[in-house]
Amino acid sequence: MKGLVLLFPGIRYTVDMPLLYYPGWYYRQQGYEVVPVSYGSQFDQVEFHNQDITAEIEAAKQYCFPQLQAVDYASYETVIFVSKSLGTVVAGWAQQALHIACQQIYLTPIHQTLPYLDRGCMVIAGNEDKVLDPAILRAYCQAHAIEYHGFPGGHRIEVKQDISTNLKTIDAIIALLKK
Repeated sequence: MKGLVLLFPGIRYTVDMPLLYYPGWYYRQQGYEVVPVSYGSQFDQVEFHNQDITAEIEAAKQYCFPQLQAVDYASYETVIFVSKSLGTVVAGWAQQALHIACQQIYLTPIHQTLPYLDRGCMVIAGNEDKVLDPAILRAYCQAHAIEYHGFPGGHRIEVKQDISTNLKTIDAIIALLKK
């Protein structure tokens, strides 16, 4: 197997939703093994409206840590983490905690993700995101020479009632993965 992709979902944003589903599908077509990371069923009912989610982040880390430890990362030529929202914190933490050499693709990171962003990663966010101010995120990425891509929409990178724009956005994000 040439590579491994781990998909880290967000709160109420599963791997079956567009920002994770289509990258997973793309990588499968390229011959990668694609593995969704689970935080347990307790995350099915969690709400996220800019409140403090420190406890949820810690619970997600503790729940998925055994899953992440069980993977033989060295047996793959390439390891990629694709993460969304809360998952961006978990993915960044996992890379550091387990000393994993991987490419990080952060979709709509949250404030707690900032310490994990580095030059080797790619950040993709909505230009109207209300969870992490896009101006703050862009400035952080620029100051740290991090690849940043902004798209129309909020935290889900969706424009309500504009399917055409949303499909173009997904297409553009997949094009970024091909680089």
